[in-house]
Amino acid sequence: MRWSAVMLSASLAGIFGLSQGALAEPSAEVLEEGKVLFMEGAAPACAVCHALKDAEATGNIGPDLNDLQPKRDRIIKAMEEGTGPMPSFSDSLTAEQMAAIADYVVHATQ
Repeated sequence: MRWSAVMLSASLAGIFGLSQGALAEPSAEVLEEGKVLFMEGAAPACAVCHALKDAEATGNIGPDLNDLQPKRDRIIKAMEEGTGPMPSFSDSLTAEQMAAIADYVVHATQ
C-alpha cells in the first residue's frame, strides 16, 4: 500500500511538472530562514511593503499577502522579475533564499 502511494505521488508530480520535493512541506529551518529574510534579510525587506500577519508586518505599499494568498511560483517570479514598484531581487538574493521566502509566505498564508 505504501509503495502505491509513493508511485502515485511520483506520477502526479511528473504529470503536473512538479519535483517530488515540491510535494513535501518545507522544513522548519527553511520556513525560519524565509521568515527572517522576509522580515529583514531582503533589501528592501519584504515586511516594509507587504502585510503578513505571521511576521507582524503591516506594510501597505504592496498587496496584503494574507488576502492575496499567492502561490509559490508567483512569489518567486515576482522576486526574480520585479513587478510594479517592487524591484527584482535577482541580484541580491540567491534562488534558494527566494525559495525560502516563497515557502514561508505560502505556509504563513494557508
